[in-house]
Amino acid sequence: MSSQFCAFLASILAISSLTASFPTSSGYVPPDAKCQEYIVPVTVTSDNFQWVAPKWTDDFGFIDFASAASSRTDDGFPPPFGGPVSQTANYSIGATFCTPKNPVSNSKKILLATHGLAFDRSYWNPSYKPEQYNFVQYAIQQGYSVFFYDRLGVSLSTKVSGFSNQLNIQTSVLSQLISSLRSGHYPLLPGAPTSITLVGHSFGSFLSNSLVAAEPTAVDGVIMTGYGLKGSDDRIVLEGLGPRVANIQNPALFGAYDPGYVTTVDVFSNINSFFKAPAYEHDVAEFSEATKQPFAIAELISLNPSLLNVNASAFTGPALVISGEFDYIVCGGYCPNELDPSFRPNFLGAKGFETYVQPLAGHGTNFATNATGFYSVIFDYLSRNGL
Repeated sequence: MSSQFCAFLASILAISSLTASFPTSSGYVPPDAKCQEYIVPVTVTSDNFQWVAPKWTDDFGFIDFASAASSRTDDGFPPPFGGPVSQTANYSIGATFCTPKNPVSNSKKILLATHGLAFDRSYWNPSYKPEQYNFVQYAIQQGYSVFFYDRLGVSLSTKVSGFSNQLNIQTSVLSQLISSLRSGHYPLLPGAPTSITLVGHSFGSFLSNSLVAAEPTAVDGVIMTGYGLKGSDDRIVLEGLGPRVANIQNPALFGAYDPGYVTTVDVFSNINSFFKAPAYEHDVAEFSEATKQPFAIAELISLNPSLLNVNASAFTGPALVISGEFDYIVCGGYCPNELDPSFRPNFLGAKGFETYVQPLAGHGTNFATNATGFYSVIFDYLSRNGL
């Protein structure tokens, strides 16, 4: 029996044993849903880039790093990553699984949702104005089941250094979560699912794309939101976020994180990166800022095009890329005519590949005033493609 199979079997047994420990879902539960929280153990092996640059301990050191890294010429700035090293580690992933109270034919179809930087899993299931901004609630109303989780390093998932947490590790985590769902060992939805579709936002879309590039038969479909490859400049994104060291900015909330984790400095840097007037409400932006999460600097750097493998030409399932019209982060503020030429070459084998630009929205499409219209585009696509 292989060591990988033993690790997977152990994770399934651990999931089963934790069910009794977490009998109800905390936080917001959509009215038509039944939800269960889990701590999912995973063992992952990945090729991880090693941090070789000096590590800062305060905002002064971080700003020196950020200003040099984002200058027009990079100021002769050496890459902070060295070569990759294969590493194996054990992590715990906080997750929620929601299914309709009254199951229908779609209920065996699972949407596996991965949030982006500066959020946790509540991005998909916010308690504030859920009738307008809650993806999980909308999905449940369409009869789907949704599994959404805290990415590594965030909220209830294992804390790791912000100088090491990166895309390659998290792609391997996502692969393990897919395997656990395929096993059918989740009591809310017994038996194997009929399909698993990845749904990502921003960094979560990079993860989803990376997964289907590496494992093209792992899932049945992929929906990538807040996503772009060629329309943005990473240096502008870094400066636009205006990040500061998280454990200094808010020690009460983020004191457990090392200085490699940063966060938006205030609500206005949050708005600058994730929202676009007039398609947002000020109180929703304030809610987003109040519930924000830090992100690892290594996560952001691991999105450098030279480090990515996003060519998913071997993936044959349906694939949709959908971003806001005025997405600052992935399109430099204007997405029309950017998405299709960026992505179609990477999804040559995909069934029914499509791109769509959501009118008026910024990067945080889930919090645009027309978010339900954004949801309807996604679920129409799923329906048309048998997912």
